[in-house]
Amino acid sequence: MKPGAILLMGLPGAGKGTQAFRLAKQFPDFVHFDTGGEIFRRITDPAFADDPIVQREKKRYFGKVLNTKEWVAAMVSERIRYYSGEGKGVIFSGSPRTVIEAQIVLPLLEECYGKDRILVLEVTVSLETATERSRTRITCENKICRYGATLEQRGKPCPECGTPLPQEQQDEEKWKYEGMVDGTRVREFEELTQPALNFLKERVAHARIDGEKSEEEVFAQILAAVKKNLE
Repeated sequence: MKPGAILLMGLPGAGKGTQAFRLAKQFPDFVHFDTGGEIFRRITDPAFADDPIVQREKKRYFGKVLNTKEWVAAMVSERIRYYSGEGKGVIFSGSPRTVIEAQIVLPLLEECYGKDRILVLEVTVSLETATERSRTRITCENKICRYGATLEQRGKPCPECGTPLPQEQQDEEKWKYEGMVDGTRVREFEELTQPALNFLKERVAHARIDGEKSEEEVFAQILAAVKKNLE
């Protein structure tokens, strides 16, 4: 399939990352770009230990505060140019997270791929489902992978890279779950990300995906939308 951009968006815990990994396997000319994973890699990379901006963003991240919009947008833009230059499409799971990011990233995607090669997939789930999924989430500790698994898979090989999955939920996943319970992450989505989603829906192709279905059924919906809009 000709390179383009697929943006999976929805509540934390909607299953965006899981489906993005599957899409990248289905379409080898596309790369899964996990913005959260890229932020984590950058702020924990010793090469950036003396970079004051990265260290500022590290404090925000571990302080459970959204990273600076302009910094995130610049980082995402850098990677879009890199992957498109390599002839690769991109699959985003949860990005852009704010209107400012969307306003910066969308023109670049149009420049690199063309407006008709951009698809927004809105994965919808109930708050209860999203919270429950966050409760059991663990993440592959291979920084290049960062596959999102569940506590049922603890200690088993990561389905993506083979690294043994952690035996217990990491602190970063615990506070993400706590943020679902106390409503912080939901408010962030409603106040910051939903407007970004609305901004994109008004400008490029869009499809709603029922994320309450099984993983296989959700993927079937996504494949149908991709084939309809991008093939």
